[in-house]
Amino acid sequence: MRYGNRTRWAIGLVVLVMGSAMLNGCSTLSVNYDYDNTIDFKQYKTYAWIPVAQGAPGNARTAVERNSLLDQRIRSAVDLQMSDRGFQPSESPDLHVVYHIGLEDKVQVTDWGYRYSDYYWGYGGRQIDVYNYKEGTLIVDVIEAESHNLIWRGSGTGVVDQTQRSPEEMQARFNEIMAEIMASFPPDGGGK
Repeated sequence: MRYGNRTRWAIGLVVLVMGSAMLNGCSTLSVNYDYDNTIDFKQYKTYAWIPVAQGAPGNARTAVERNSLLDQRIRSAVDLQMSDRGFQPSESPDLHVVYHIGLEDKVQVTDWGYRYSDYYWGYGGRQIDVYNYKEGTLIVDVIEAESHNLIWRGSGTGVVDQTQRSPEEMQARFNEIMAEIMASFPPDGGGK
């Protein structure tokens, strides 16, 4: 069966879109955490944010990573999680909280092997799909105020969703992400 150029292009587009949808559908937030297991987290009741320097960005990637709207959304999501666990903001806190974010360009190459060509007996070469995407990492650190020691760290890594969303939808998504990252905080049920 022979296909015209437009038909080949349409079939290729459908395969690419379906492959991308499957990849995005399968990709989830990979969450990790670590903590100091010698600490009794029940002793802590209050927290405060460590100020993060917001200097002038040197490039577009830094501008994305140091976005003040993004900062507000992340802080709001963490504040919600801390409040749900009984922690209160304070001027003289037991704990300090800080976050770190990063973006990385990634490439996924899928080699589908050889494909048949338009000609009856020949091979058309290899079918290779290339998918470019951004992977984001969000890390939340909890530091003991008195000793300045890191006592808990949670992180989430996943494909950055490029879908345009309203500010309310973005805040709701950050709340979901932060709930996953902080699901193990505090490790012994402290705070309440």
